[in-house]
Amino acid sequence: MNMTKQPFLMIALAAVVGVGGLAFGLSQSPAGSGKSLFSMPAFNQPARVVRNDAGVAGPPASGLAALEQLDETFAGISEEAAASVVSVSNGTGGSGSGFVYRSDGWIVTNDHVVGNTDTVMVALPDGRTLKGKVIKSQDPQLDLSVIKVDAKDLVALPLANSDQVRVGQFAIAVGSPFGLDDTVTIGHVSALGRGSTVQDQASQVSRGYAGLIQTDASINPGNSGGPLVNIHGEVIGVNSTIVSTTQASAGIGFAIPSNVVRAVADELIKEGKFDRGVLGAFIRELKPIEKKEYNTSGGAMIDDVVEGTPAGEAGLKAKDIITSFNGENVKSELALRIMLYQASPGNEVSVSFLRDGSTKTAKLKLDAPEPQQLAQNFMPQGMTPQFPFGNMEQPESPMMPQGPVQLGVGVRELDETSRSQFKLPADAEGLVITTVTSGSFADRMGAKPGDILAELNGETVSSRADIQEVLQSVSWGDQVTIVLNRYENGKFSRIAQTRRIR
Repeated sequence: MNMTKQPFLMIALAAVVGVGGLAFGLSQSPAGSGKSLFSMPAFNQPARVVRNDAGVAGPPASGLAALEQLDETFAGISEEAAASVVSVSNGTGGSGSGFVYRSDGWIVTNDHVVGNTDTVMVALPDGRTLKGKVIKSQDPQLDLSVIKVDAKDLVALPLANSDQVRVGQFAIAVGSPFGLDDTVTIGHVSALGRGSTVQDQASQVSRGYAGLIQTDASINPGNSGGPLVNIHGEVIGVNSTIVSTTQASAGIGFAIPSNVVRAVADELIKEGKFDRGVLGAFIRELKPIEKKEYNTSGGAMIDDVVEGTPAGEAGLKAKDIITSFNGENVKSELALRIMLYQASPGNEVSVSFLRDGSTKTAKLKLDAPEPQQLAQNFMPQGMTPQFPFGNMEQPESPMMPQGPVQLGVGVRELDETSRSQFKLPADAEGLVITTVTSGSFADRMGAKPGDILAELNGETVSSRADIQEVLQSVSWGDQVTIVLNRYENGKFSRIAQTRRIR
């Protein structure tokens, strides 16, 4: 009997960023040497000041070269990552981000981004907007979903091994905060192994998180589901929650580690659903002092055991340290969780654990998760995480506008004059927007003069009469989807958003 599910092996066309070590100094150590990538001047050796022909001081030549290399590195990573990051609209006023996981049309995002819908609209970096089929984990501890779009030419982002992520490393967040596509923010990995619970108002469930990567890279509403990447352009996590008093970035954001993403996404793609095995015990990461006390380099500490569960029936109890799962060493709390993600309810497994200085073994049959089962909250007291989810709607005003519904734009059919005025190509089709009323629905959607109104609520519009026909079936306060074609600086982009019209 196969005790655990084998990860689905994939070959994807990945966006590989060839970035060498950052050459800050005179000598670069070989990869894997364990030494610093750059040499700094000795503490008591002042940097040599370089002056130009006019006698004005500037940075040393070697320092300028290092900054140029750093600048080029970040620019290259940003360009490569943005080519794989998408914007996701769920049709209920919410929007978020995602990234291409496989070149044949598979996209990863947060479960709370797709909401309760089975289909979403996905805006690709090349300007295409495609309908996507959603496959959800349907597990409150796993805020991950995959989306399938009809495309086979996408550029996938590779996943890093999140076990190798270290505090202090550069971290780059890419997504669509506040609807601004291809936004890149740069920071660092601030901490590892964070955990939290967040109330999801849309689905009315509490989502549990464990092993999160904390970053100070700016994460705002709309970043949910987008990637957090390292300096090699590899995904180390999926941006999911923030701590803030303003619902915007306060420099404290959290990402689901890439090793969790890989385990969940592979199964959702292969099986079309996700299940996981449950021990029935609350586990946590060992503190350094505990590793020393119990003479172990890894493992997962049991904080509590629920009676009647597999762990309870097998005799496990608080303070036991699980060191092996089905013969595989348990290096950390998150490693054990991933092993359970890869197992199924009903699997018979063996676990080894430390108790009172001795190693013991137990056999048990895994359970299925209970509805609303939560991870323990390891977030510092007083911090309430929330979703950086792009539902940009403000609380509804008790007074709705009266009269016919209006978009708040002036439009005219394309002709030679309008093409010349707005520098539109000869093959552009639709209605060109000439004016946008401040504060109107179209203004809040980001429309601007020169944009072409292509679709309204799924209908192609090519005349004012087409717009009026669509709006006849719309009331103030309804959800309205608008698709704009934008030609700017020689580049084409397709923008699709859904919001309440008010």
